[in-house]
Amino acid sequence: MKLHRQSPGAQHSLQSYDATGFVIDGLRYTGGVLLSRTLLLHPWGPAAGGSLGMADFAALLATPPEVLLVGTGARQQLDIALLGALRQAGLAAEIMDSAAACRTYGILLAEDREVAAALLPLAQQV
Repeated sequence: MKLHRQSPGAQHSLQSYDATGFVIDGLRYTGGVLLSRTLLLHPWGPAAGGSLGMADFAALLATPPEVLLVGTGARQQLDIALLGALRQAGLAAEIMDSAAACRTYGILLAEDREVAAALLPLAQQV
């Protein structure tokens, strides 16, 4: 697992995504990522969105973001129990497909919001 910390003014730029991963700050990451303005965890998450659990979000619990975007792959996979647990832990989570989460992350970051994105690739392993 790689953990990259940057200065408080820095922000991780999500530049693109495809079926197998994401380009962040000019570097390609295959598989899932957990990212915020100052945090980048890779590899991150299970192979499929339906397997996400609270342990996957532990890195965000100490300093919760204003909004947590959870991209569950090519389609939204809402686990209502997980959503409830995330919200009870203080994480204002929004569950969506990963393409929508990538777009929303960029918009909220540009608005200078404290946002985190938990992203699984569009093509998930079975």
